[in-house]
Formats: sequence, structure tokens, C-alpha cells
Amino acid sequence: MESETILKENQAILKENEKNANRMMTMILNITIIIVAITWFLFETGFFYIRIHFRELMIFNILLMAAVSWLSRRYDHEKDWIKYALMGAFTVVYAVTTSALTYNVALLIVVPIVLSVRYFDKKYTRFIGLLTIIVFFIAYVYGANHGMLDMNFVQYAPGTTIVTNEKMWLDDAVKGIPYDSMLMIKNTLISNYFVKMLQYVIVAAVSIRLVDHCQEIMDKQRTLTESTARIGTELNLAKRIQADMLPNLFPAFPERDEFDLYASMDPAKEVGGDFYDFFMIDDDHLGMVIADVSGKGIPAAMFMMFSKNIIANNAMLGKLPAKALEDANNSICKNNSEEMFVTVWLGILEISTGHVIAANAGHEYPAIKSADGGFELFKDKHGLVVGGMEGLRYREYELQLEPGSKIFVYTDGVPEATNADEEMFGTDRMIGALNTDPGAEPKQILKNVRGAVDDFVKDAEQFDDLTMLCLEYRGK
Repeated sequence: MESETILKENQAILKENEKNANRMMTMILNITIIIVAITWFLFETGFFYIRIHFRELMIFNILLMAAVSWLSRRYDHEKDWIKYALMGAFTVVYAVTTSALTYNVALLIVVPIVLSVRYFDKKYTRFIGLLTIIVFFIAYVYGANHGMLDMNFVQYAPGTTIVTNEKMWLDDAVKGIPYDSMLMIKNTLISNYFVKMLQYVIVAAVSIRLVDHCQEIMDKQRTLTESTARIGTELNLAKRIQADMLPNLFPAFPERDEFDLYASMDPAKEVGGDFYDFFMIDDDHLGMVIADVSGKGIPAAMFMMFSKNIIANNAMLGKLPAKALEDANNSICKNNSEEMFVTVWLGILEISTGHVIAANAGHEYPAIKSADGGFELFKDKHGLVVGGMEGLRYREYELQLEPGSKIFVYTDGVPEATNADEEMFGTDRMIGALNTDPGAEPKQILKNVRGAVDDFVKDAEQFDDLTMLCLEYRGK
């Protein structure tokens, strides 16, 4: 279904290109009408002389081009036959003109061939190349005896005398003097047209190769577009899968009045390496995790899902935070050939008492709000990142929450959000945003911080995932 959609889009693009090419060709045809009219005027004023009836020739050219130009505009340049009518008009007009000015305008043959490249259709360019070479052959044969004479190819009987004066055209001077017309045609074709035909064939071959090259590029572009669309679809699916893996139903535990919790994750790309998690270990213990995987994109997202499950499984076994991180670290290191790592803050809340035990594996400092105060940055004890090396030990610390206390944890995407002046948001601005309304519920707290970040960075690109979690302890 996706390939069919892309195919239809490509066909629409090619159709639009053909319409634009027809529009361009019509414009060139109109310009040619003006040039032909000027040429006619120069003939009528005696600027140059031609043996055939040039007036009728110019009228024919102008009427033909005007008719085709009108038809192209009448059908809004959209009909399939318009490109053949336009190029046919060019070919006929140039060929007819060549029959009169034989060797002077022979170069015009390359114009239809070169212009045909604009359609990016190899068969069409090949057809125009063959058509113009044949039509110009006919024009040369006719022009050899009826167009402008090239005296290099005329052979008169020995002793022929040509009498002229300063007011006489050479064509008038030789008028009536017999010469071998077949020999004239032979000389013209062999010495003139044959050499030009080789040049025309080269131009046609180069034009066809150019169109072929354009088609190759378009085919590659189409393949790339299909691949990009497929990757985009897969990334969107991965994004939904990742979002579904994170707890995203709020209120998280509507049956529990002792606490309120809210979290969000906004990836810098389609999928991200940040994650948060929260889960009931038992009826009186709540586990909370926020983490940041090294790297971005799909590799980080895959490592994130792997790490999230290992950390949560260890915590839900009833292990204290330090032990849970130690065991998770050892498990991750055994299957980490890419040497990726993750910073983690893990906290376990004893719901009945407000007692929190936490451990920090190289993650950002949490922000703590006391029951009757504002948010402050809590510089906790840091350990090394999870996945760095086996056998690491982590240190725990304890917090005592009172009703009204809050914990705000986040990834480095918040303080390192950067504006157009390469200035980072920083923890001071983050604390200021938290304290704009420190008594607000967790969901509003996150909105306040995100709003402050957006106001700060404005239109600058988000380079890092932005993940936050806020817990409010209410007690019994």
C-alpha cells in the first residue's frame, strides 16, 4: 500500500514536470515567433536575399507556431500529445527555415534534441533525435538547389563566365546558367550534411545519455524515498512501542491517596534513550526510576528498553536501590558489546512513612521540595554509570518526605536545553521554574518546567531527549 502511494506520488511529480516543460516550450515557441517575425521584416526591407518565396515561408512558420502555442495554452499544457505537437512545430519550422538558408542555420537541428531532455523521457528524446535528423535531411536535399546557394558545392561547365556588379546578388548572376543539380545535391550531402549529421548524432547520443542519467537519479531517488518512507513508518511504530513501554496512564494509581505522580518523555528524535518508570513493589513500597542512555535514536531506544526491564526486575525483587543497580549493572555489562551505558536515579518510597531510599548512578541531581518550602537542588551521592564496568558498588542515601513534600527528577535534556545563542537553560532556571508554583500538582509542575524551557530555547532545535518525573507525597 505504501509503495503504491509513493508510485502515485512519483507519477504525479513526473506529470507535473511534463506540464511545466510544456509551459516552458510554449514560452520558447512564442519567443521564436517573435524572432521569425523580425527575420521576415529584415527580408522585406532587403536586408538579405533568398531565392525561394520567403514571405510565404515566414507566414507558414508563424501560423504553425501560433496554432500549436494556442492549443498548448487551450488545454493548460496537460494533454499527452502536446509535447509532440510543440516539438514537431519546432522541428518543422527549423527544417523549413534550413531549406531556405541551407548552411546558415543548420545548427538549429540541435535545439529540439536538447530541449527534449527537459522531459526526462529517454524514448521521447530518442524519437525527437531521429525525427529531426530525418526532417533536416529532407530540408538539406531541397535546400541544395532551392535554398541559399553554397558556391563551394556548385559545379559549372568549364569556361562558364559569371557576370555581376555591385548591386547584383550572386544568385541572380548565376540564374539561368546550367549546372549539375544532382552533383550539387551529392556534394552538399557528402561534404556538408554528412559531417553535420555526425555532429547531430553525437548531440542526440549525449542528450539520450543525459536523460538516461536523469532517470537513474530519479530511480535512485524513488528507491530512497520508498526506503525513507518505510523507515519513517518503522520509526513511528517504534515510537509508539516505546511510548507504550513507559507508564503513560495518569493518574498512575488512582486508588492511592497517599501520593500523586506524573512523568513525561519527549524524545529529540523519533525514538529516544531517556526513560522513566514507576511501579508498586508491594502494597507499601513504590519504585521510581529515571534514566538516560548514552547516544540517540534507535540504538539508544533498544538499549533503553533492555535496561529498563533489567532495572525494574531487580527493584521489584525487593532489593534496595544500591543492590538493584549493582545487579543490573552486572547483567547489562555481560551483554554490552557496543559498550553503551545508562545514568540512573532509582528511589524506593515507603508509602506509609514517607521514607525514601535512593541511589544515583551518574545521573542528574534531584530537586527536593520540603513540605513548607520551595524546590532546592539536592546534591546526592553519585556512583558510576550503569553498564560502564562489572563489579561496581553504589551508595544509598535516605530522604524523609512529609505531606506536601515533592521529588523532581529529570534527565540532562532539561538543564542542557540550548537556545540560538548557544546558552544552556541550566539548573538555576530549572529551580526557578519549579518554584513559580511549587505547591502545584505534579502534572502542572512538569508543565511549568517545560514551558520555561520552551520560552528559553524558542525556535532552536531540541538536541536531547527531555524527560521529567515528579512525585508529591501526601501521607495518610
